[in-house]
Amino acid sequence: MNNELLFLVVGLILSALLVRTACSFFPRIGLLDFPQRYGLKRARIPYPGGIIHWLLAVIFFLFFPELWFLSVALFLLGGVSVWDDRSPIAPSLRGAMHAGLAAFVFANGIRIGFVGNPFASGSSINLAEIPLLSFILTVSWIVIIQNALNWFDGIKGLSTGVSGIGFLTLGVFGLIRPEVAWESGLPIFLSANFFFAGVCLGGFLFFLRGKILLGDTGSQVLGFLLAVLSIFAGTKIATTLLVLGLPILDVFFVIVRRIFFEKKSPLSGDTKHLHHNLARKIGERKAALMLIGLSAVLGMVGLFLVGVEKLGALLVAIFAIVALSVWAAGDR
Repeated sequence: MNNELLFLVVGLILSALLVRTACSFFPRIGLLDFPQRYGLKRARIPYPGGIIHWLLAVIFFLFFPELWFLSVALFLLGGVSVWDDRSPIAPSLRGAMHAGLAAFVFANGIRIGFVGNPFASGSSINLAEIPLLSFILTVSWIVIIQNALNWFDGIKGLSTGVSGIGFLTLGVFGLIRPEVAWESGLPIFLSANFFFAGVCLGGFLFFLRGKILLGDTGSQVLGFLLAVLSIFAGTKIATTLLVLGLPILDVFFVIVRRIFFEKKSPLSGDTKHLHHNLARKIGERKAALMLIGLSAVLGMVGLFLVGVEKLGALLVAIFAIVALSVWAAGDR
């Protein structure tokens, strides 16, 4: 536990110092957001603060030579995301790059190896015998998680807070059930989760208060890390589905609304996400803290339930999120 606490504290201190420095340094070199793109009349804010998360992630995995490919994948992902933050690229091209990086990670051994049966404890499908299905599930999982977190980055501090809860949940899971993650290399798994939980926590207040904006660079990198580390954790997909239930379900509902009700591209942007509606209802900061708190509750549920219990919790979460979405979208 001492090592995990050390990684948490180191991540927190490094992040706090670097994000605080970025708040004053970014304006000097022109790294500011573009409020005019969205019809906003306010001063420009340092952006993208996710550069800090990106650089810390690349450097972190350089200390683990056996995971060199993660540093490479993160370096490329961050480069694409910084480019996109400064000058938006076509969603199709961005999606193809994300899928290519996920395939690269799969080719280097990080893959969904089995799918558990929630109705039969200890029963699972061995995907080593179905490599094509393992490939499809792994690539889809990584791309979906990183983009779900990106779509959820609509109000200040939200993606950073939810990501921090996700890393902390996976880290605590590794502590209380170490047997599940041994095959993937438990020390690295624990170190990474607690370090990145600290990274998110260290910069959280700066992002929540709007001193700096995360940008696609931060949300994409954090989503990628959560997706990869959940596979590390003995493929704890169900636990991650719970803790990231809000952004994942928000993406699903938004795509359904755009395609079937508004008859437009699912990739067209708008401000009708759950977090946008909730921010208009109760205020941006309260909305962010409420959604982060709900993610924390879902994370705790994911730690202590197994099998069909976890499936039941996921169904309850779906109904709760639907109810919250309807309330938030209602007349104010």
